[in-house]
Amino acid sequence: MTMIVALRINIDMKLISILLSILLLCVLVAPAQAGHSTGNGTCTDDIIHWQNMIEKRSDAPLYEESKQVQSKAIGAKVTGKTDECETLMEEALRMIRKTDGEYPTE
Repeated sequence: MTMIVALRINIDMKLISILLSILLLCVLVAPAQAGHSTGNGTCTDDIIHWQNMIEKRSDAPLYEESKQVQSKAIGAKVTGKTDECETLMEEALRMIRKTDGEYPTE
């Protein structure tokens, strides 16, 4: 009887090991989503990128303007205008993005 129980536990452990290995493999090969691609027609990635940057760039001269443009972009996304949303979000990002160490001023 104990031999059968031990054998059953051994089989269960092997099955669990195989399933965990498959799960780990799936996690390791899944593509990472950093949220920094543009022009893919969703606007979500641009929104995430802006959210990751905005508070780090509060010293940008166009900081408040960037928030206003982002708000317009969200409105465009809500109404299904993803192309307009992407255009507005790229403008909002441009306002807080440093180029050659300097912020844009217009």
